[in-house]
Amino acid sequence: MDYQLEQLINGPAGHLPLFDTAMVALAAWSEPVFIMVVAGWFLIGLLSGRRAERDAALVALLAAAVALIANQILGHVWDRPRPFAAHPAQVHLLLPHAADSSFPSDHAAAAFAIAMVLTAAHRRLGVLLLLVAALVAFARVYVGDHYPTDVLVGTAVGVAAGMALLRFAWPGAVMARVIAAILVLLRLQPRATDERSRPSS
Repeated sequence: MDYQLEQLINGPAGHLPLFDTAMVALAAWSEPVFIMVVAGWFLIGLLSGRRAERDAALVALLAAAVALIANQILGHVWDRPRPFAAHPAQVHLLLPHAADSSFPSDHAAAAFAIAMVLTAAHRRLGVLLLLVAALVAFARVYVGDHYPTDVLVGTAVGVAAGMALLRFAWPGAVMARVIAAILVLLRLQPRATDERSRPSS
């Protein structure tokens, strides 16, 4: 059933030049685009002094990291060949990829984890990013890199990671300490000792 769905989605690949270009762009460039979204979100919060925005961006980053770690565990449980490796004569490969485990999709997991956190902070922007994440998941199947269940499970992992971080880490005392430690390490805010060493006015 999964292979049949993959063939239904991937079948037109290579025959629709404009659509092919759009799908390849979505499949190939989603990772840097989502990284830029988080980085831009963090910088806006940092430069504007909006702590909530800065912290939420870090939560989105951590949610993506949790999703990717979960994917690695699942990938070791089921080392599934990619469609183009399992069915080289039938799959139209538009985007070359290493023949590593296909299950689950890292792109879908990270994208949906970030989008879930953004939805909690900015509903309209988050919904828009969820739609983009869904298009990315479809594109990964269209270009021949994944089966539908790869992206569906990746989506579920991403949504679960985003919801878990929102539930248990934001806002919360544990996450506040983690974020403060990260910022100190990055030297984006003065250390407590630096504050005490300043002369009083």
